[in-house]
Amino acid sequence: MPLIPLMFDISDKQVVVIGGGKVAERRVQTLAQYTKHILVISPTLTDVLQKLFENSVIKWCKREFQVADVQTASLIIVATNDSATNKQVLEAKPHHALVNYAEDVTAGDIAFPSILQRGKLTLSVSTQGASPGLTSQILQEFRDRYDEHYEAYVDFLYECRQRIKQSQLTASERKQFLKDILSSDYLNKHKQYEVRTWLDSIT
Repeated sequence: MPLIPLMFDISDKQVVVIGGGKVAERRVQTLAQYTKHILVISPTLTDVLQKLFENSVIKWCKREFQVADVQTASLIIVATNDSATNKQVLEAKPHHALVNYAEDVTAGDIAFPSILQRGKLTLSVSTQGASPGLTSQILQEFRDRYDEHYEAYVDFLYECRQRIKQSQLTASERKQFLKDILSSDYLNKHKQYEVRTWLDSIT
């Protein structure tokens, strides 16, 4: 199944997770970084999910799945250890909803990549299940290459781009400036300060 990498805003979308085990736990821990509208349907929860529920990070219906549970969902996570229930959820999904089917990713619409977040910088890796080991290896290489300094650096790049738009520089001068600050030299806070001082003088 060919999958296209996309980024989209789920902050106001209803997410329904069917299942309360370890797979559901991993999905919820990822999704909770992007939305507060997560409902878990399961008779039981892992300790981690229980704490998230107690801290009002997620909502929980303590029972088995019912068809009505997914009718207003935008994203459905099918993550029980019961194949019959999983298939029932898949059959009940409304046309507008996207589905992540943990038992067989090819039966759903979306797959979860491994993600590295550095502020505005997001890097994701997936082998579509071919080699979780390779996925982990590449993600570690990303962690080493793009360390914690990149969060502030990307914010710096964003600030520069916004401020340079207000300058009197020509289009070619702006383009060259934005290219120049992509140098690793500008990971240095002192260099960033120098640039900000210069921007103050021209904007």
